[in-house]
Amino acid sequence: MRSFVLLGRQAVASDDFLLDDIPGTSGRLDVGLRCLRAALLVSHGLRRDVVVYLVLGGGPRAPRVLRVTGADAKFLRPDERSLAVLARKALASRVDEGGHGFLDVKPGIAVASGGLDDVLADLPGATAFVLDEAGPDVRDTPGLVDANVAFFLGDPGGFDDAARATLVSVRARPMSVGPVSLHAEDAVVVVNNELDRRSR
Repeated sequence: MRSFVLLGRQAVASDDFLLDDIPGTSGRLDVGLRCLRAALLVSHGLRRDVVVYLVLGGGPRAPRVLRVTGADAKFLRPDERSLAVLARKALASRVDEGGHGFLDVKPGIAVASGGLDDVLADLPGATAFVLDEAGPDVRDTPGLVDANVAFFLGDPGGFDDAARATLVSVRARPMSVGPVSLHAEDAVVVVNNELDRRSR
């Protein structure tokens, strides 16, 4: 199982954003949506062995986590607007009020009230990697094809000190995707491609 965790420090944790201006009104939830597409969607299908967590830290309902599980999700389309509609419907739900962990909104889509700690609790025993430009190259990194791996990356604001400390506490290993700084969704594609090649 592969998991990708995007920490959106300002990404809104509610449906309070405009579909006609996702980047300008969602706290850069658009970055998370593009990572979701890059992690899960392939030509004519979905990666059934991938789970994506969008940790949303912006707005009055934050923090919340949107989880999309490739094994169960249906009708995901690759365009950003369609993914935004899906996220908006899920985030409009209040099933997670009261803090009972991840609760399903629809098949393969779940939300939780909480943040990074809730994600880690949902990933017991995962081998954790932090995408970090200063880390060793992905091509030289062992352990990527372990049975349960999780990759953590930040939005344009990067990780805050608390998130970095939490990831250090779970022994997340730094890893870069190459010598050139990439957008988050492109880094996800590089990681998926490397794992695909190693798994053949």
